[in-house]
Amino acid sequence: MIVGIDHIGIAVRNLEERLRFWRDALGLRLAGTESVESEGVRVAFLPAGETRVELLEASRDDSPVAKFIGKRGEGIHHVTFAVASIQPVLDRLKAAGVPLLDETPREGAEGTRVAFLHPAAAGGVLVELVERAGVAARPAGIAPGDAVLLYLRDPQEKIWGVLRERDAAGITIEGMDLASFDAWMSQVERGEDGIVPSLLFFPMSRVERLLLDRGTPSLPALSEGFVRRTGRTVRDVLG
Repeated sequence: MIVGIDHIGIAVRNLEERLRFWRDALGLRLAGTESVESEGVRVAFLPAGETRVELLEASRDDSPVAKFIGKRGEGIHHVTFAVASIQPVLDRLKAAGVPLLDETPREGAEGTRVAFLHPAAAGGVLVELVERAGVAARPAGIAPGDAVLLYLRDPQEKIWGVLRERDAAGITIEGMDLASFDAWMSQVERGEDGIVPSLLFFPMSRVERLLLDRGTPSLPALSEGFVRRTGRTVRDVLG
């Protein structure tokens, strides 16, 4: 039912002011910002390992976040759990007598489907559920530093790279379009400059599959072929 903690929502009066702590002082990466007009908020996303911090600034006086700050001040607003499929979870909770604020999901940030449980269900804690495309298929056993193949949708693309970070928001790799890999390998072999792997971030909604760059007895992995051609490992080149 529960895949993991997606994020911790924190209500703030001013995003830029609070980013001085979460981003500048603490060192978390700002993955992006978004306005959610239906909720009357501006949101900033900061990945932290397998979860993230979500800062919420009210964009209008009648928004739930504005009312929260007016009553309680800044602070933790909600805890969000990722689920593979949200409606069956809501149906099960309703059947069990758990009070809900949303009996059906609604649109959330980043194209997600979200729903809130009544705070009374968790002793005063506002709990959110979120369904993201691809969250159920998040692969296990792949760690930062591994060479991977990333298959994307809308539009379809194939990316090769070294995994740098993976969380509920998306995947960051240092790499390139798969079609450019052979040209890059030849360039490194000749000691030339030209193609440079880039640090790329893809939201989870675009991720179709994430696979280890792992070969077979008849077909070596791309990173293995790189070593044979250049005499160097991918990690040596990328650092």
